[in-house]
Amino acid sequence: MNRFNASEEEKRNQRMRRNTKLGVIFGAGSIILGFTWFCIHYGKSPRDENGLATRDEFSGSLLAPFRRIRKHFHLWMDYVIEPSREVLLPSPIAPPYYQPKYTLVMELKNILVAPDWSYTSGYRFIKRPALDYFLTMIKYPNFEVVLYTSESAMSAHQLVESLDPDHCIMYKLYRDCTKYMNGHHVKVLSQLNRDMSKVIFIDHDPKSFQLNPENVLRIPKWEGNMDDTSLVDLAELLKTIHLSDVDDVRPTLQYYSQFDDPAKEFRRRAVELAEKVQHTSNDSLLKRYTGKLFGFRRHAVS
Repeated sequence: MNRFNASEEEKRNQRMRRNTKLGVIFGAGSIILGFTWFCIHYGKSPRDENGLATRDEFSGSLLAPFRRIRKHFHLWMDYVIEPSREVLLPSPIAPPYYQPKYTLVMELKNILVAPDWSYTSGYRFIKRPALDYFLTMIKYPNFEVVLYTSESAMSAHQLVESLDPDHCIMYKLYRDCTKYMNGHHVKVLSQLNRDMSKVIFIDHDPKSFQLNPENVLRIPKWEGNMDDTSLVDLAELLKTIHLSDVDDVRPTLQYYSQFDDPAKEFRRRAVELAEKVQHTSNDSLLKRYTGKLFGFRRHAVS
């Protein structure tokens, strides 16, 4: 019996090795054929609508095929790496309609939702506590709300639609709108077509906002704790920024991002300010306390 089992095990191992070998051969062959087709297709002279060869900037050179191949390879790499379009948002709303002063940009994963897996339900996303309240507090006309995520539209679009039935989120940007750098999908806030002094970006991953760190309110990564109340505190912090009407939000964002949990720090300072208000009626002292506790100053546009 043991000899029979050993024989069956050996046969299974042989089949696995054979299938692995065939898979490697097929994969390598596909790569070689694809590369060959790419070189032949893009190395030849361009053709007009009648199929006749036309001249290009490389015509007349012995290295013309190689230069054409190199050019198209760089174009293909730009397509993969760069955002799918240069301007990610339409122009601001023109009068007589109202354009919110501040644009609030948010990541989806581990900010608004978190991935979860169980034997009963499999892989899914769970909604962060107080998300509905948060979206209600930040929606138009308080902020122009933009979702900018490294998730693909195919995997995230239906999720976003189910999370936001009231369409509090005005624009949705997915992975194709990011820049691929060193294995990470990086957000390019400078291509949002907005005044950068009025842009607030909420994320947890420094690699994703490395191009525009001064515009980020960095908050801790949420991994599914259902006792979390950070969105309530974050909504109050954003409400205070909105009401403060500062001309440049970046100093305030940098100030709060120095703390491990900006929303929690804001709540602590709010409690401290409330206690001081109870013990003073002096307007000048109150204004000084407010500026100190919340980190706000009225900054001119630089």
